[in-house]
Amino acid sequence: MPDIPIRYWMIFAFFVGLLFGSFANVIIYRLPLKKSIVNPPSSCPSCNRQLAPIDLVPIISWVFLRMRCRFCREKISARYPIVELICGVLFASMVHYTSLQDYGHTATLSAIPMSIFALLLLIISYIDWDTQEIYDGLVIIGAVVGVTWVALGHFFPCTFPYSPTWYNALLGVVAGAAPLLIIDRITLLLLKKDGFGYGDVKLMAMVGVFLGWRLALGALPFAVMISFPFALYFMIKRSLHTSEEEFSGYMAFGPFLCLGSIGVMWLGEWVVNYFFMM
Repeated sequence: MPDIPIRYWMIFAFFVGLLFGSFANVIIYRLPLKKSIVNPPSSCPSCNRQLAPIDLVPIISWVFLRMRCRFCREKISARYPIVELICGVLFASMVHYTSLQDYGHTATLSAIPMSIFALLLLIISYIDWDTQEIYDGLVIIGAVVGVTWVALGHFFPCTFPYSPTWYNALLGVVAGAAPLLIIDRITLLLLKKDGFGYGDVKLMAMVGVFLGWRLALGALPFAVMISFPFALYFMIKRSLHTSEEEFSGYMAFGPFLCLGSIGVMWLGEWVVNYFFMM
């Protein structure tokens, strides 16, 4: 990429991320309903009126429309601008992260697959939280992007300087998926019920392709720490009900695995490096 200061690339990535965040909202809403994500065009979920471009400007439209549909005046959820903002921040952070890994001062093309990785984690998190389901299609897309990145990095190392080596990515798949699979088997043996959904196992296999085996291993403890307050809340809430019929709540673990994966990239790498003396 041209030698442009990293802060300008980050600003550019932030605004691109806002646009992709808007598209992420479409996927999060339509995929669980088994609707096409491209047709029909975006419309108000309350009155079904097709939205004009002025209604779709990330964050700005939501603010200027005073959080309501321009046609039916139904309230628009704050989730939409929040997803857009998070996506913008994630894209900017991926540009910064990959530049640091390359010990450079400008962006690298590795920021593109890492941004797609972050986008998929964001989409998976919201859908799993809503439906307790991780769609194989999203994981497969992530795996294909990750494998392509690894291959490009192998053949064009100067162009994609931060891509994992093929053996690190392969070990990452095992390191990401195996702990969850082992815990699930032990839980099934002792308690006669699944400890984790297979969607979580597949998700961490995909994460391992991008992060390699050390960070994939570190993502799980991060996810457990982040999820602890929520798990405690669910346990207390469940204890207040006398029967399963009164409380059928289930806490999705996928969002915490996604948060743990992002967290270990920024906060956990020095811990992982310390323990593995690398």
